[in-house]
Amino acid sequence: MVIKFWQWAALSVIRAFAPERAAGIALARRIDWSSAKPGKLTVLCLERSQFIKDIEELRRLTNLNLVTLNAVRLKEQQEQWVPEADREQGYFSTWLKEPRAAHLRPVLESFGMALLTEAQRTMQVDAVATANIDYWQDEAVKLACLRLGIPFLVLCRENYTIPWTVPWMHEHLAKARFHFDGAGLAVFSQATKVAFSPGFANPYDIWVTGAPRYDRWLHMSPLAESQKTHISLVTFNDPGYMAVNTFLETAEIFDRVARAENRPGLTWLVKCKKRGDRTEVLERVGSLDGSPLLFEYDTPLFELYPRSRVVIGYNSLALVEAMLTDAPVVVPCWGEARPPRKDLLLDYNDPLTRRVVTFADSPETFAELIARAALGDKLLVGTPEDRRALFQTHIHLPGSDGGPATASAATEKFVRHYVERARLATASRTASSKAA
Repeated sequence: MVIKFWQWAALSVIRAFAPERAAGIALARRIDWSSAKPGKLTVLCLERSQFIKDIEELRRLTNLNLVTLNAVRLKEQQEQWVPEADREQGYFSTWLKEPRAAHLRPVLESFGMALLTEAQRTMQVDAVATANIDYWQDEAVKLACLRLGIPFLVLCRENYTIPWTVPWMHEHLAKARFHFDGAGLAVFSQATKVAFSPGFANPYDIWVTGAPRYDRWLHMSPLAESQKTHISLVTFNDPGYMAVNTFLETAEIFDRVARAENRPGLTWLVKCKKRGDRTEVLERVGSLDGSPLLFEYDTPLFELYPRSRVVIGYNSLALVEAMLTDAPVVVPCWGEARPPRKDLLLDYNDPLTRRVVTFADSPETFAELIARAALGDKLLVGTPEDRRALFQTHIHLPGSDGGPATASAATEKFVRHYVERARLATASRTASSKAA
């Protein structure tokens, strides 16, 4: 955006007397409008990792403009006003209504108003969307949305189908005394709706849409066996998986078998979550001189899984994604990776899961399985019907309930509902004002 001299001068005055407004205006000029086209509803998305996968699919399959503002920049701007002790997910929304942080509310609202008002100079913003219900840094934008009559929506990037996570979320919401002040929430699964319900006055404002990021997976064609050239390990190195030691043992076996069974045309890939995860994995694994292992974080699973003779991982939705392909899945199931049912995404005692997933009960069994995959043996896959059924126990499968055929279509319906509701509310207020 080219800034004219008078605009620069005006911004300088605002910066001197209302720095939060100046910060909002400056941040609005960092919005990426490049994908927007005239004549479409426009949703300003507060972009985060993983969430961008859904945004990209919505751009491809809907008639919506999805423009983005980097959420890290949004956070960094507000850190100059919000003390570190107050930057608590869930709690901050409540604290803004109480003496602890009420003094921050006018500053944040002014910042958010300036951001959205400046954004509207480029194109009408019909809705704002973020990736969870209670990020502290999103509160400023939510306050501005309430003032401007713009629906504040959540397209949740998190999914709660590990049994312990639902009561944990209920406890979190209760401790924070959190109540969602936005318009609506779209989630991937019924379990996630149940998890968030205590924070909502009206449960009908939680829509189960499924995950747009998986729409492109729904009609994937299998590749020829000659094109299946990868042995793929999805990391579970993060302490949040509560299986760091088992991961290190798994990685050591993966490396040992790769050295023994490596052959031309075969790729031994360690798929990391992101750059930081790759760095941590390499630090933990240690020296790998002469190893054929590749450590990557930017290979899309959509491209990797169809080319994989086996996908290895633990307690990750990445393994559920594999159910939409014909890639065999092997889960280490010893030591820390054999916890009680409440801690498991994929239950090693569940008959359906065992029909489509192989659980390696020991390091020796695991080594044998990946060696077989390297030799070209076909590991357990199960039927496509069973694989879809397992996927559906964790993530809503579009069209399965007679609704829209894609999660993107369901999400577009969700967005349009709240935009129309906001417009009707504005029209009603305008009519009442004129009548008065």
